Amino acid sequence: MRPLLADQAPRSIVLYHPKPTEGWRYAVYMKAGDILDGRLLDSTPSTSFEEARTQMERKLMEFFGRSTTLVWKETSSGWWTGEAVDAPSVPA
Repeated sequence: MRPLLADQAPRSIVLYHPKPTEGWRYAVYMKAGDILDGRLLDSTPSTSFEEARTQMERKLMEFFGRSTTLVWKETSSGWWTGEAVDAPSVPA
């Protein structure tokens, strides 16, 4: 089965923990300008950033069918931005 977003490439990902009673949420910004957002369903209020990042990397593989190298930076408390450094060109 072809991945949902196989014809797109991520530009950046925001991974955030908005409330102490909720798990992590994400927003994926594509090179084409589209945005995909949602919640990491396997995360809990106590899930660390490292665990959430690993879950997000698996989610990106599901969405795009390929891995993406991201450079993560904490932009504010509980908010992280991952910039794609090797966003591949979209397959033909």
